[in-house]
Amino acid sequence: VIRTNIFAASRSGGVFLSSDNGSNWTAVNNGLTNTNVFSLAVSGTNIFAGISGGGVFLSSDNGSNWTAVNNGLTNTTVLSLVVSGTNIFAGTFGGGVFLSSDNGSNWTAVNNGLTNLFINSLAVSGTNIFAGTFGGVFTSTLSDIITDVKEISNSIPNNFVLSQNYPNPFNPSTNINFSVPLSSFVSVKVYDVLGKEVASLVNEELKAGSYKFNFNAKGLTSGVYFYRVTAGNFTQTKKMILLR
Repeated sequence: VIRTNIFAASRSGGVFLSSDNGSNWTAVNNGLTNTNVFSLAVSGTNIFAGISGGGVFLSSDNGSNWTAVNNGLTNTTVLSLVVSGTNIFAGTFGGGVFLSSDNGSNWTAVNNGLTNLFINSLAVSGTNIFAGTFGGVFTSTLSDIITDVKEISNSIPNNFVLSQNYPNPFNPSTNINFSVPLSSFVSVKVYDVLGKEVASLVNEELKAGSYKFNFNAKGLTSGVYFYRVTAGNFTQTKKMILLR
């Protein structure tokens, strides 16, 4: 629903719009490449449609026009969609769950812990997200899935760089800066002194540029931790101190 409009998804007729509480319906499918629509979600003034074999489509004009937004979406049969703030999750038939934080312009698979990648349904309740799969229901906290990595410069650096976190010591949050000279799959993880992974901060494809991640150590005890960045063949680890 957007304002007084109601949208309905159908398996063969596409998307329908009613502006009179369902008394009358009009098909609004201009731009859709497939009218087998499994799911709909609303984020602000944007409507997202998940379709069979076509991925996700976006409309910003009440369904009058649709545009495919599938960059990074490697499975294009989207059975379910759910919105949490500015983040959109897509559940696919065999590819698991994908996340977009930029209105569908880019998608990243977020399947850590999922043992079944056929996602029938998605739901958000409070700080948790739930996935209904062919193998049961899985849940995760949103903070474990949604990263807070921000690009601070799109100038292409000469080398891979991992900077010392700041502030350090910190309580309870600190910034981690790093640079990648070419598009790479980037992983940023935090370990305790025994080498046990305690947090996975970044796990996605990033274009060349400089980035900042704000790490909140809520729930961790005081002590020495290590953060490691892996990007392509580059790996570097630095020490940080949580002091409560």
